[in-house]
Amino acid sequence: MADWSKIQSYLQPKEPLYCPEEPSLTQKVFLRSNNIEALFGGAAGGGKSSALLMAAMQYVDVPGYTAILFRKTYADLALPGALMDRFLSWIKDYPEIKWNANTYTATFPSSARITFGYLNNKTDYLRYKSAEFQFVGMDEVTEIREDDYRYLFSRIRRPNNTALARVPLRMRAASNPAPNWVRERFLVEGPEKGRIFVPSLLEDNPGIQQDSYRRMLQELPPIERAQLEKGDWFATSLGTMFLREDFTIIEPSEVPTLIAPKVVRFWDMAGSVVSEKNKDPDYTAGVLLIYENGIGYVMDVTRVREDSPEVEDLVRETAADDGVAVPIRVEQEPGASGKSLVNMYSRNVVAGYDFEPVAASGDKVTRAKPLASAVRNGNIKLVRGPWNLEFLDEITSFPEQVTHDDQVDALAHAYSVVTGITGKERRKVQILV
Repeated sequence: MADWSKIQSYLQPKEPLYCPEEPSLTQKVFLRSNNIEALFGGAAGGGKSSALLMAAMQYVDVPGYTAILFRKTYADLALPGALMDRFLSWIKDYPEIKWNANTYTATFPSSARITFGYLNNKTDYLRYKSAEFQFVGMDEVTEIREDDYRYLFSRIRRPNNTALARVPLRMRAASNPAPNWVRERFLVEGPEKGRIFVPSLLEDNPGIQQDSYRRMLQELPPIERAQLEKGDWFATSLGTMFLREDFTIIEPSEVPTLIAPKVVRFWDMAGSVVSEKNKDPDYTAGVLLIYENGIGYVMDVTRVREDSPEVEDLVRETAADDGVAVPIRVEQEPGASGKSLVNMYSRNVVAGYDFEPVAASGDKVTRAKPLASAVRNGNIKLVRGPWNLEFLDEITSFPEQVTHDDQVDALAHAYSVVTGITGKERRKVQILV
């Protein structure tokens, strides 16, 4: 007969030390995982910050153990109830734990350390270039750049000593839902890549007054409410021009052999870099479209928010990857600055390629009408790639709820180029749609 008490004991995670909270069931699942990567996330109030702190504190009894916890900015760390503030409230009754307010580091009696950091600027990751951790945690990871997240893997290691041999190497993250790289990494790619996702809801957290908090969430717009109340990672605003079910995603091997296709890489150059004044700027987006026999195949979408030198490098590298046979087109902004940009690209960035500007005609909604008609008739196929989800989120919220429309506009332009639809013909389509 099975000894259920031993089985139950085995299934329990290692206890987080100096923690005044009893882990919930979902937090225990998170703490029990020894996979390298795990995400704890979902609804607001699901106990995400506490779960990260608990995970970091599981091994503070091991000499030499080091952990670091990140938020996007220092202000995010130090807000009342936020990650560092909560940690300090947990350890305040333990004088044996020494807190260094200059380095944001707590040293435990075992000599283990937990440090807090932030990754606001593009070079902040360099502060940790020579550091070594066994645990890296990121709270509200959807606000952190993917490059910074991936870089921190290089800091996760342990020296060859017996004390740390039993400590698992862990990258842990927590967040409310957002339709960005985190969703792709954990919810889409996660199962086959061995990345663990532990969903958490408001009802999973006994430490919060659920009814009153749920009433507060009722005031949110529908999409944000679905994300924060129900933990819905795929909730997006719905527009009226494009439906998700009208797009077919095919594997690269399913693209047929084309005899004389029309092809173009079209760039929307509206992007700029993230700054304190503009925290959510537009993107520079480049769409590669192949078209034959009435069917368009969206082969690739590339987009960035960078300064001009980085954008020039991206356009140059993408042109080399596409090959000289792929024409490159870009929307020319009106005025002297638009002409100057086009001239600079033709001379210095894509010299030797078929590169021409395209003058925009009509507004973005009008330009998208022919594309919308083709999509509705099943004539636009998306080739599977890491860009699919963010592209679909954007285009299916266009034009009513969209925050950014750079991918939509680039594809609408590309479709006009390969089909030869002029401004006059576009107005005809607008009447028909």
